[in-house]
Amino acid sequence: MQNKPLDGLRVTDFGWILSIPHATAWLGTLGADVIRVETEVRLDLIRVQGMNRGIDGVMGLNRSGAFNGLNYSKRGVTLNLQKPEGHDLALRLVEQSDIVTENFSTGVIDRLGLGYEELCKVRPDLIMLSGSPVGLTGPEAMATGWGPTTLAYTGLPWITGYRGGPPAAYGGAYPDFMIGVQMVFSILVALHERERTGKGQHIDLSMAETVAAMTPEPLLDHEFNGRDATRDGNRHPVFAPQGVYRTAGDDTWIAISVETDEQWAALVDAMGSPEWALGADLGTAAGRRARHDDVDDGITAWTRGHETHGLAGLLQSYGIPAAPSWGPRDLAADGMLRERGYLTPIGHAEVGEREVAGLPSRFSAMPELAYGPAPMLGEHNREVFRDLLGVPEEEYERLRADGVIG
Repeated sequence: MQNKPLDGLRVTDFGWILSIPHATAWLGTLGADVIRVETEVRLDLIRVQGMNRGIDGVMGLNRSGAFNGLNYSKRGVTLNLQKPEGHDLALRLVEQSDIVTENFSTGVIDRLGLGYEELCKVRPDLIMLSGSPVGLTGPEAMATGWGPTTLAYTGLPWITGYRGGPPAAYGGAYPDFMIGVQMVFSILVALHERERTGKGQHIDLSMAETVAAMTPEPLLDHEFNGRDATRDGNRHPVFAPQGVYRTAGDDTWIAISVETDEQWAALVDAMGSPEWALGADLGTAAGRRARHDDVDDGITAWTRGHETHGLAGLLQSYGIPAAPSWGPRDLAADGMLRERGYLTPIGHAEVGEREVAGLPSRFSAMPELAYGPAPMLGEHNREVFRDLLGVPEEEYERLRADGVIG
């Protein structure tokens, strides 16, 4: 189909939490048949959020906003992989799949008898992606962790924070979504290579290495120049001033970054040429950095008298890099994301139509992408096990009763 470039590909998705669900939602939206494999023995922690933070205040396993927003464009089944018959059904599903994804703790997939070597016995040209905190090999391979602890391996918290303060974490979600994008990229590369050679492969993706690759300057500066980066808040090592400044309103802010002396002169003009900003020592970036605290105080005294969005427009008209610092409510209220189709409505059988964060790319040949809802728990069990795998009705009901399917 025109808006499904990955039509004809099937993904067996053993992933959970954030990064792999994010990646496979994109693959599903681009046309792949993604079958999300869950188990009722240990439910996805993001799905479980629906039991204490359900959509519209109604609790339920199908009412997690985070789960539904991360797992759109997929089918969903429940399967107990610890039972021999569950393991066998998983192999049958993999046999009819092009791609397998998983992000269990290192070694778990092998102990389940579903490691890459085993899966290649039923699907020799399989592409398998394994995501882990620091990779499947190396001295820290057995490390387990979540977003904040994985970030600690990357050096990013070390350079984040205020001068004299401790390293600052970004929270659990920050790395996962960029890691999901890297997973999509890696899978598409492997698919291209399989088209060229006919061979599949195992992709070992390190979350920590992905984040380190996104912020390479500190590591490169150390390797090439022997310098260790220090924490300096929102400030730039060369440009000045740079920061996030309060504006009129309750907890409203604007980001401003002055990169040249000409932009500083424009900022002084925009502020009405206050006396404090006219000193000759502020005519250079070095001078402004030396008095950054004073400059920040002066800018804040001015920005506090202006509304954020209008001030950003004013500064941009002067050629000064500036933008409102938006929170989620601001992003949802602004028409930009909705008009461009990033916030896209998707219907759901239990919670109705809701907006989710879709793909951030606009394709000229695919103006409408093939979004579909997130699966309810076990929603497609019959469709997948009976229709796709051909499990007879009597056996299917027995497997359900025995807790194999479930």
